[in-house]
Amino acid sequence: MTPSHADAWNARKRMIDLPAVGRMAFIDTGGAGPTLLLLHGFSDTSRSFAYLEPLLRGYRLIMPDMPGHGGSAPMNEMHVANFATSIVSLMHGMGVTPAAIIGHSMGAMTTLEIAGRSFDGPIVLLSASLNPGFGDDNDVALAIRSLRDPIDPASAFLREWYACASQVNADFLDTMRREAAVMPAKLWRAIADGFEQTDLTSTAARISNPALSISGLCDPLFGRSHRQDLCETLRLAEFVALAEVGHNPHWEAPDVVAGRILSFLREHGVANTIDA
Repeated sequence: MTPSHADAWNARKRMIDLPAVGRMAFIDTGGAGPTLLLLHGFSDTSRSFAYLEPLLRGYRLIMPDMPGHGGSAPMNEMHVANFATSIVSLMHGMGVTPAAIIGHSMGAMTTLEIAGRSFDGPIVLLSASLNPGFGDDNDVALAIRSLRDPIDPASAFLREWYACASQVNADFLDTMRREAAVMPAKLWRAIADGFEQTDLTSTAARISNPALSISGLCDPLFGRSHRQDLCETLRLAEFVALAEVGHNPHWEAPDVVAGRILSFLREHGVANTIDA
């Protein structure tokens, strides 16, 4: 399966101007099924869910570009709390309450923040972390600090950043790198700095939402210690760890991930129109 062509994907995006947030781009698949909100990770766009979209047929999927990513304008502050505020504002502006939220990496952190505020429906966390900071002397942190515009999509950094433990379509990864390279270096640094100030432990500890956490055992960014922290904090969550899968399980094993998500949603009363 190959996701939609770059131009075709971007042509589907709609725009909305939100007070105190600015312009946000999003894809809304429409339909009569329950609404799922899908939130992508750091440097990605809504295209991150191109592999999951056809596997979640029967649901209405809303897939925004997070602030500063893709077609969405950056906010004055680029912390996880700000991303959560933007998404809550988007849902209010659209007049939509999602039945469930699915987030990957930074999007998973945003999902936890939203659940900690007001959302009580099922949540799915792909490659999540409660303490996502890379540290001062970490190779990733140093590489992000050294980024300069224009960013080369074929650079060693972006090739490593988008490396996967399992095979993923090369054209898809090329497109993801090109879109990531458009984001100015100062935004890369701002988001990475925001991660250093992020600790979602207390937020996650008060969450009682039905939760499913899916991680790859070969994740180079959020490895064993991150998974352990999640297990100890989200005690009622269901945890799935996939062998030979890295930081992007929804690209590397989309059929398995979608199957787990669908079973989890049905178990918690969020059945799609195909099941109904």
